[in-house]
Amino acid sequence: MFKQIKDLAGGEFFLISSLIIFMVFFILVTIYLLKLNKHYISLMSNLPIEDNQTEQNEED
Repeated sequence: MFKQIKDLAGGEFFLISSLIIFMVFFILVTIYLLKLNKHYISLMSNLPIEDNQTEQNEED
């Protein structure tokens, strides 16, 4: 397996760049999720439940 990676003849640039792009994306998403407001998360998590309750109240 390592022989195939070693004998790419210029293709290692694409492997390294795709790995770097993946890592940067993963790190940015992680930072975004850690800095996200906890109140906003709880509001969004309760939204489907609250929306369903308001629809039931409108039908009654």
